[in-house]
Amino acid sequence: MDDGLTSMQGVFDETWEALFVDWLSDFHARKTRRAYHDAWRDFMQWYGLDKHPKTVKPSDVLRYRNVLETQPRKKTGQPYSPSSINQQLAAIASFYRYAVTHDAIEHNPAVSVRRKPVSPYGKAVWLDGEARQDVQLLQAIDTRTEQGCRDLALFLLFLTSALRVGAVANLRLENLRKQGQKRFVRYTEKGGRQVEKAIEPITAQAIDLYLSKRYEQSRDGPDPTSPLFAPTARGKRAIANLKHTDLTARAGEKPLSAGAINKLLKAYCNQVFGKGHGITPHSLRHTAARNAVLSGATLAEVSQLLAHKSPAVTLVYLHATDQGGDKVSRKLGKRYEDLD
Repeated sequence: MDDGLTSMQGVFDETWEALFVDWLSDFHARKTRRAYHDAWRDFMQWYGLDKHPKTVKPSDVLRYRNVLETQPRKKTGQPYSPSSINQQLAAIASFYRYAVTHDAIEHNPAVSVRRKPVSPYGKAVWLDGEARQDVQLLQAIDTRTEQGCRDLALFLLFLTSALRVGAVANLRLENLRKQGQKRFVRYTEKGGRQVEKAIEPITAQAIDLYLSKRYEQSRDGPDPTSPLFAPTARGKRAIANLKHTDLTARAGEKPLSAGAINKLLKAYCNQVFGKGHGITPHSLRHTAARNAVLSGATLAEVSQLLAHKSPAVTLVYLHATDQGGDKVSRKLGKRYEDLD
């Protein structure tokens, strides 16, 4: 199968082997396919490679969950975290659910095994809104340069729209849309869902300033397929000098990757807060959520802002309106209107 994943030959019979391959292939995200594949490999190694998975009982899945809670992981020497345990259980339950719908087995033995409770924010780190650490971060950016204008627009997009770093890294100029005085950004959420969200005026202004700086020396108009956030001229020269870089990257069309955005944010936070802060791009998403609460937003509005898809979260936010996320963004945008 694709992605270099090994099959379950020798564990599943031919029919279940094909079922396993079809099940994994049905997932859009490569990371999900690999994680679920590895979860099943680990489960069968524990259960017994000489046994057939159709003999698994609910008590077996429950015993496996208990083992994960106490057995050290080979990589870390520590037991699985609650979220990691839940991912293992989700993989088991997902495949059996697929097997049931294809009449390969009558009952899903994992459906009755409870998942571990996990706090939505877990061990997350964020900028303290009450101490205005988010404002301190933005004020540390030198907007007299193209890079500074880019970084301000980038961080404001995180702080007012709460986008995930993967979505931001994949944005192209064509993902921006203007309708009258309003600006919108279209992006891909987790799972491949297409979303369009209103951009706060303060963020839209920062993006416009950055793009004007970026293209002020350009004779041709910007290419709509170009990345929204790209390396500066110095960054492009560094990319062009790399030995193993394709022609697109050498031309400077490679966007800022999620890793590059993480390093960029870390450098700013090192400067402002000192080392050891633990702030990542995802921390800005958490910061936006917590600042929204400080601004008086309801849980439903925060859920809309974050585009949560978890069933547990959905039960809490059933009555959120489609405008909830944009309403919260407006509140967040007002925090940064007095940066000067």
